[in-house]
Amino acid sequence: MFAAVVAASGPVNGVELTRAVGREAEIKNDVEKIRHRACTLEKRGWLVRAEDRRFLPADGVVDRGASPASAGHRRPSGAVARSFMPATAPEPPSR
Repeated sequence: MFAAVVAASGPVNGVELTRAVGREAEIKNDVEKIRHRACTLEKRGWLVRAEDRRFLPADGVVDRGASPASAGHRRPSGAVARSFMPATAPEPPSR
């Protein structure tokens, strides 16, 4: 979906995004699912909304060649995705 926004010549709305990912744009539930995913990418800093509420890629994201699926790459905020799982199993307590 992020690639569809980047490839578009301008801002895209939920119906256009739904069609771009191969879903039925006439089914309101499908459009809302895609719009929700786009809103999630907006909250994470990958997309921004234009004044008319359509989606655009965030400034600087496209220049770096990044995508939300790029694990381990820097986010727009400069942070790196980290796992919350420990690298190794903890040692059992000694008695």
